[in-house]
Parts: sequence; structure tokens; C-alpha cells
Amino acid sequence: MALHDVTGAGESLSEMSPLEQQVVDAARRGVWAEPRTSVGVAELASTEDAGLCVRAELIRELLIGRHGELDPHGLRVRGVRILGQLDLEHVTAVVGFALTRCALPQGFTCCSARLQWVDLRGSSLSGLTADGLRTDDRLSLEGATLRGAGELGAVRLIGAHIGGQCDFERATIVNDTGPALCADRMRTGGSLLAEGVILRGAGKSSAAQLIGVQISGQCDFEGATVVNSAGPALCVDRMRTDGSLLLAGATVLGAGELGAVRLLGAQIGGQVNLAGVQVVNESGPLLVLSEARVDGILTMPAPVVCPEGSVAVRSGDCAAGQRQVFVHGLEFARLDRVSWREWLHLLVHHTPKYAPQPYQQLAGVERISGHDNNARQILITQQDDLRRRAPEALGGTLARWRHRLWGVVGRYGYRAHRLVTALVLTLTVAGALGYLAGQVTTRPGHLAAERVLPATAPSTGPGTACSTAELIGLGIDRGLPLGATGLRARCDLATDTRWGQAFTYAIWALQAIVWALATLAVAAYTGLVRKPA
Repeated sequence: MALHDVTGAGESLSEMSPLEQQVVDAARRGVWAEPRTSVGVAELASTEDAGLCVRAELIRELLIGRHGELDPHGLRVRGVRILGQLDLEHVTAVVGFALTRCALPQGFTCCSARLQWVDLRGSSLSGLTADGLRTDDRLSLEGATLRGAGELGAVRLIGAHIGGQCDFERATIVNDTGPALCADRMRTGGSLLAEGVILRGAGKSSAAQLIGVQISGQCDFEGATVVNSAGPALCVDRMRTDGSLLLAGATVLGAGELGAVRLLGAQIGGQVNLAGVQVVNESGPLLVLSEARVDGILTMPAPVVCPEGSVAVRSGDCAAGQRQVFVHGLEFARLDRVSWREWLHLLVHHTPKYAPQPYQQLAGVERISGHDNNARQILITQQDDLRRRAPEALGGTLARWRHRLWGVVGRYGYRAHRLVTALVLTLTVAGALGYLAGQVTTRPGHLAAERVLPATAPSTGPGTACSTAELIGLGIDRGLPLGATGLRARCDLATDTRWGQAFTYAIWALQAIVWALATLAVAAYTGLVRKPA
């Protein structure tokens, strides 16, 4: 079509249809433009009716100011088909614009554009390419349908800066040959709203890939459906959000070793809510939360990972142990809707390998809450898991046996009272050996333990039996490594006889055990005192 100068500001389209002229007039007056006949978006995508069509070139010319001054309310069009691709690349728009319930069968591209605001609610597009887009206010695709193709993604917002909210609520974005949504390094001045969104992608890239995004508000994927049969479903690695990350009630189906849901290195300023999430990955982890930080509450009911919600820590594997979660380096302020025992079960049976930090994190949360006994039980389980899944970290065979013994006797120092109990039992055995020695005859008239004769008494006479108290005291006296009671000056073992020597050796062995137990008890209690609150 021929072009002529109608405004003195540049070239503009001529021979406009009545609907197109209505669009121009409405933009100048700040009102909505819409055709007299209203049809569905699906029918608009294929219509040739001039009364329902507006050329993409006209939309572009209006936004760059070639049709005179436009009302600050912006360009607002409803229920039309846009002919041709809407190309706003590198455009600096004079007003914001809304194309609601419209059909853009050849898509929309606005790379490196500067737009005031964009509203595509309820519209149908073959794709949106908006890398480097800058908007002063919102970008809305609420209820829109986008069906793209290719490895670049159906919706691309890489490096985009959205001044307000970025809204995908109840939108349907599908790409059978690549990502549905690719928005790496996107920044928003408001929230990212994707409640009820449907995202279906394919390939090794994530169906929804938002690596390194920075969100000033919250990120809401509640009730969303995110599907990728050949790779990760939702990837928000290194996300930074001042608000919460909400995934409650979402359905996420992914595949592969990278995980279905990825929050690697994410920093969440509020809470993370995973209540009611249905996550499926038959060939890899369900959740990758490694190195993530949650400043608020982490809500993740145990059945999200372990359907049974088990609290048992078994020596064997959990029946649902193939449902894995990566939590190494994960930090959170508090857990909700999952008990510490359920979380402990997840650490032992649903993580791929032993790592100390998740146990220390959980113990720290319990200790801060005033549950010191729970914290000690968590740390005991950590040591058991270390021996079970990473024995090489303990050293050689001797070191492993020493670690096992330390666990049985003193629960790795976290149950110091068990050491005291063992110490008392050992001294009791020593006292029993002393008493038993006073009942064993070594030769006629003599016992393995008897009274000590004065130096002037003849040694050929019969010995004198010790009292029961003296015999028990003798065993304890010989068993104590320090602090003798002095009983041995009156009653002692006859070490010149075989039985006397046997009892002596046995009590020496108990003395060594008492030494070890006393040392461990002191170390354990000292360690408990020094542990941070």
C-alpha cells in the first residue's frame, strides 16, 4: 500500500480500514477499540474478515508516534486479529498498549524494546520473543495461549527488565521442540505471578527456565502444571526474590539426572511453600535444593518426597528410596508441616549420599527452638549415617571399629550419661570380682583374697577370710585408676597363687576400661558444655 504523510511527524499507513481508523481514533482519545462483531480467539486466528483484522504495522506506527499524540491511557484494542508479525524490536513506545483477547498468529517480537507496559491478557500468540525488553510497568500474559516451536523457547524474556509485575496467571505456554518459557536473568520490579499456568516443554532444557532471575516481590507458581518429558521441568537456579516462592498444589513432571524442580543456589527472602506439590521424575531427583537459602519457613510435607511420610530411620533402605532430593547446603529458618523426624528420614533414606551439613542445619534449627535432646538425636543419626554410607571417611578398619564402639557406648559423646552408667557397671564388676576372689580356695586354709598378715605373723598358719565389705572394696580399690581406698592394707589378693594372679589380671583389664570410660565421659561432658547453643 502507498504511504503518505498525515501528521508531519513521518510516514504512516494509508487506506486504513474502518476498524483500523477506529483503533487510531481510540488511541488518541484513550478508549478501547473493538470490532462490532465479537468472536472467539480461536476463530480470530484464522479469520480473513477485514472488520476483525488490524495490521501489525499500524500498531507499530501508533506506538512510535507516527499518528499524532496518543492519550496517556495508551493503545487499547480488544478482540481483533493482528495481521503479520508484531515487530517492536528496538522500539521506544510513546504509550503502553493492550491487545486483549486478540490473535497474533505470527507472533510478537520486541527484543531490546523500551515499552511502558504490555497487556496481552487472553490473547493467542504463536510466540513471544522479548530478550532485553525494558518496561516501565507490568507485562501481562494472564490467560493467554502461546504455542511456539524451536530450541529458543515459546516465550523468551532473557535479560528483560519488567518494571512492575510479570503476570502469567492461567496462561498456557506450549513448545513441543524446546522450552516453554525461557527468562534467564530477568528482573522484575514486582511479583512474578504464574498461578495456574500450564507450561509444556521438551528437550534437555527446562520447560520453565528462570536461571538467575531477580524478583522484587514473590514468585507464585501455585496450582501450576509444568511438564517436560525429556529434561527438567522447573529451573530457578540462582533465583533472588525478596518475597516467597509458592508452589503449593503444583504438578511438576520432569526427567533426567538434573532433577524435576531445581532451586540450586536460590535465595528466597520469604518462605518456600511446597505443600501438596506432585513431583514426578522416574530417572533422577525430584527436588534439587542444594546451596539454596530460605530466610523464612520451608513448608515441605514429607509425602512430597516419601509417600509414606515415614519417621523411621532404618538400617536398610526405604521402599520409596528411589524418590531422591538434594539438600546439601540448604539453609532455612524453620520447617513447617514436616516433623524433624520426618526430615531426618528424608536425609538418611532420600538423599543420594552422605553429607554433614543437612544434619547440622536441622540440629541447629532444633537447638534454636530449645529442643536440645532432638538436636543430639539428629547428630547421633548423622554419625550412624557417616559410618553406613561413607565409612572411608573414618579411616582404616581399626578406626571404623573404634567409631562403632564409641557410638554404642557413648553415642558419639551426645549421650554422656551412658558413659557414666558404663563406668558404674564396670566398677560393680570389679567389686564382684573382689568378692568372688574371697570365695575361691587356693590351697588348704587359704583363699585367693584374704586378710594381710602382720609382718611378724608366721606364714605357715591358715589365712583369715576378709569380710564381704572388704572384698567388694578390694575389687573397687584395684579397679580405680586413681584414689585408692586403703583397703588393700588389710585385705588383698594373694598374687603368689594362680587364682590370685588371674583375679589380678582381670581387675587390671577392668582398670584399663575404667580409665577409658572416665576419659571419654570427661571429654563428652566437656564437649556438651562447649557446644554452641
